Amino acid sequence: MSFLKKISYLLVIFLVLVNLFDHEAVASDGEVTLKEAINIGLQRAKEWNEKATLTSINSVDETMGGSRGEKGKRFNWFMIFIVPGTEDYVLIGISDKKITVFRPSKQTPDPTIPLDEIKFDSSDVLQIAKDKYGLKQGKDWATGYHFMLDSIDGKPILTVVGNDYDNRFTRISFNAQNGEVVSAIHKLPYGGGLISRRNGTDNLTKKGMAITGVVAGKNYLVVWGDRKPTQFSTTKQPFVEWSENNGETWTELQTNNYVTHTWFDRNNQLYVATDKELWAGITSKGKGTKILSLEQIIENIDYSINNNIAVISNENIYYTINQGESWEQAIVPKPLYVVQISDNGDLVGLTEERKILQMTNGGWNEITMPNSNEVPYDMKVINNELFITTQSGIYNRDLQEENWRKIKVDEVLVKFIKKGEKLFGYADRGEAIYSINTKDERKLEKVFDAGDSIVMDVDIMGDTLWIATIPNYSWEEMKIHKGQ
Repeated sequence: MSFLKKISYLLVIFLVLVNLFDHEAVASDGEVTLKEAINIGLQRAKEWNEKATLTSINSVDETMGGSRGEKGKRFNWFMIFIVPGTEDYVLIGISDKKITVFRPSKQTPDPTIPLDEIKFDSSDVLQIAKDKYGLKQGKDWATGYHFMLDSIDGKPILTVVGNDYDNRFTRISFNAQNGEVVSAIHKLPYGGGLISRRNGTDNLTKKGMAITGVVAGKNYLVVWGDRKPTQFSTTKQPFVEWSENNGETWTELQTNNYVTHTWFDRNNQLYVATDKELWAGITSKGKGTKILSLEQIIENIDYSINNNIAVISNENIYYTINQGESWEQAIVPKPLYVVQISDNGDLVGLTEERKILQMTNGGWNEITMPNSNEVPYDMKVINNELFITTQSGIYNRDLQEENWRKIKVDEVLVKFIKKGEKLFGYADRGEAIYSINTKDERKLEKVFDAGDSIVMDVDIMGDTLWIATIPNYSWEEMKIHKGQ
C-alpha cells in the first residue's frame, strides 16, 4: 500500500472510531501523549498475550475539554496489538488514562512497530510542525491536533493532523526514529463558483466559492453559499446576494443565519429559509418578515406554484396554505427523506425506505409504483402532478388519478431539482444535468455536462442557464510557512 493511501486509510479508521467513547466533561490532567498512551495500552495487551506487539495507534476526537492536542496530548486513543505469526489482534481504547475498549478478534496482521524505534513523541513532532509549517489546531472535523503512528514501508511514521495558515486540512508525517519530515501535504480547493451558460459558452464568476444555491425570479437572480469554504464546512463566511442585471453586479441581502433555500412567489417576493426560520419579503433594504420559527432544524422544505409551503422538522411536517399566516402540523408516520406540497395543499412524502406516502383526510396512504420492482430515487410535485425518478426512467401521474405515464431517459437520473414549474435532473454520479419538460412533450434535454464540477443547484433565467457549484479538494505538497 502506498504512503498516501496508507495515511488516507488511517484517517478513515480515525473517523469510524470517534463515536466509540462516551463524551463527558473531565479535567485536562487525563490527557496523555502518544508514547504514554502506548504504555498504558501495552500493559493490558501483555495481560491478553505476552507476545502482543504494537501495529498502530491514533488519537480520537472527543468533547472532553482539555487542550485538544495543544501540547501533543489527547484524552482518547485507540491502538491495535497483534500476536506475530498469527491472525490474533486486539483493539484497545483508552480515555482519561483508563482502558475503555478491549476487543480481541482476528484479521490479516499489519506490520509491527518495535517500541525502541519510537524515538519521537507526539509532543516532539507537533512542535516541529508548528515551527516549520505554522500548523494550527483543526476545526469542523478532527478538532484540535491529532496524531497517528503506523508502520509504512518498514518505517515508524508519526503523523500530525491539523490546519494550515488558511484553515485547510493538513497532515505532516515524520519518521519517528529521527524526526525527519517525510511528507507535508494539505488539501487545496479547486473548482467552485457560479457558472452561467449562454449560447453554449460558459462564464465562471465567484470563483472558488461554495455556491450552494441559485434561483431566478422575474427580475432578480439570487445566489447563496460560502465565500471561504473548507473541505468540511460551507458555513464559514455565508452570504446571500441578488442581482437585478442578470449577474453583472450583486447586492448582499440581510439574513440572520446561513441560508439553506430561497425561492420567489408569483408576485416576485423572495422567501428565504435558514436552519430554523423562514422569512418572506427579504430585499437589499430589509430582512423581511419572519413567518416560521422552529426549535429544531428544518430538514427539508418545499413550496407549490401558488406558494403553499411545507417543511420537515424533528419528524413533523409544518405546512401552510395561506402564505404563512397560519400553520398546520402533521405527524409523520415514518421518517421522510423528502416532503412535497401541491397547489391543492396535498402533502406527499418520500420515506427513507423509499416509499411514497400521500396524506388524505388526515391520514397517510401509500402510493404504489406501477412496477413493484421499481425503487424511487427521488420525487417532486409540480402543480398537482407527481414525478418520480427510478432506475428505468421517470414516472408521472396526477395526484388525483391512478394512471401512470412514463418519460424515457437516456441516463439514470438520481435526483430532481425543482424551480417553480421547472424541473431538472441529476444524472447518475452527477455528471450531467437534464431539463425535464413537464408539459405535453414529456422529453428531456441535456443542458450541462458537469465534468469535474460538483453541481449543487441550477436554474434558468431568460436564455441563461445558471449552475451553482462547490469546490472539490485534492492533496498538494505543502511549502514551509514563510511566517516561520
